[in-house]
Amino acid sequence: MSVFRLLIQGIKTTNSKGRIVLYLWITNFVFSLVIVAPFYFLLSKEFSRSLIGNKLGAGFDLLWLGDLFYKFNNIPPALIGWFLVPGILFLLLYMFLNGGIIGRIVAQRESVNFSNFFGDCGKYFLCFFRIFLISLIGYALVFGVIYRYISELFELWTDNASTEWPLIISSNIKFLILILLFSIIRMFFDYARVSVVVEDSRRAIRATILSLSFVGKRFFKAWFLYLLVGIISLIFFAVCLRISRILPSSGLLIIVVFLWHQIYILSRMWTKMLFFSSEYHFFYQEKISLY
Repeated sequence: MSVFRLLIQGIKTTNSKGRIVLYLWITNFVFSLVIVAPFYFLLSKEFSRSLIGNKLGAGFDLLWLGDLFYKFNNIPPALIGWFLVPGILFLLLYMFLNGGIIGRIVAQRESVNFSNFFGDCGKYFLCFFRIFLISLIGYALVFGVIYRYISELFELWTDNASTEWPLIISSNIKFLILILLFSIIRMFFDYARVSVVVEDSRRAIRATILSLSFVGKRFFKAWFLYLLVGIISLIFFAVCLRISRILPSSGLLIIVVFLWHQIYILSRMWTKMLFFSSEYHFFYQEKISLY
């Protein structure tokens, strides 16, 4: 089956399982509210009736940021913990939710409801967590070793450059290589998660080996499919950014900005599902073709 047909199948599956997007949005909204609310109330209590409060409402300013740190000179360590802990919890949350996403995608003939979605979340969480730990080794190998040698090769070119152009070009190329390497590693471990659910297995190491074997034999097709979905995600981001710049940022119309950002978040969740849906169809089609 062609890559474009797999993409179309992935879009159809994603649309047919649209309730998952709603569950993801609600979970994300509640989580964000719990994290942001204490910080908002602190700022509101301290600055709502002050000059610095007006500056906060007008946008980012280094002067009011300096005043903020001067007033709360002991708060930076607390803020680091405040953002670090939620960041870890957010990562764990999405490992948890990935089980529900893939589980409901694989269950093609079953409808999505609250019970079976979150049931799949709990069912696959521990295995997905182990796959995440294995993926850290992959990221360390790629970015700590392979990318380092690539950077050194570019340094041989730029060290003796007489203008800034080689440095600019090499920086852009290295950034592109970094993104592509990241996409490859992420794709490999996406297929490991998909294989866990399709095979109804809990063995993370076996799933990783199966993913390496599967993608290794079909690398360019799998990567092309992954990049197509990535391009769709970039298009959504560019459209959102473009429209956000022309929307008002003050007054009652700020509600429009908020609603637009929520639409963008929904689009990101939709593309997240599309990644898994298209990967599932590719994995499943290749699996049944062997029999």
